[in-house]
Amino acid sequence: MQPLQYILLVGAVVIVGAFVMPKRKQESALSAPQSVQNMETALEQFMENMEKDNEELVKLVASAQQASNQEATKKDERIAALEKRCEHLEEQLRTTVSHLSSVASARSQTSLPLEKMTALSLSETKLTQDSTIAQIDSESINARYPELFQLYGAGKSIEVIAKKLGMNKGEVSLIIGLAKQEGTLHV
Repeated sequence: MQPLQYILLVGAVVIVGAFVMPKRKQESALSAPQSVQNMETALEQFMENMEKDNEELVKLVASAQQASNQEATKKDERIAALEKRCEHLEEQLRTTVSHLSSVASARSQTSLPLEKMTALSLSETKLTQDSTIAQIDSESINARYPELFQLYGAGKSIEVIAKKLGMNKGEVSLIIGLAKQEGTLHV
């Protein structure tokens, strides 16, 4: 071959290569926007999922806060009932002390021995206290746990009651047993 033919052949190869090269660049240029678009779509879906998860988390926190507030309210009510009962018992103690002091003064005026008068006074006081405490206990059991007795009266099991009220099964059984013992529960 002659040098002119070599030059023409090399030129033809360069021209064909020039046409082929831009096509490859165009193909890669076309695939690059597609991959960017796919990436944007994936990021949008990820953001939507994150927003949904955040909304669920906010709802969960709000419900937990509400449950905590309800529990705090129940505890406050229970504390108030216990304080009231404590005041009542203090009043009974004051009454008993004043009664004992009156018995002591009566003893000085009568000829009964102190032991007999004290025994009589204590037995009267004990009877009064027992009936009052029994009345307070039965009222406080039913008053303190109305939901429990309502569920028990509806035939719910101890496990179901405990789970619904957030109590221990033993505690539910004890409360029901105390109510039965006091005769305030009619099943």
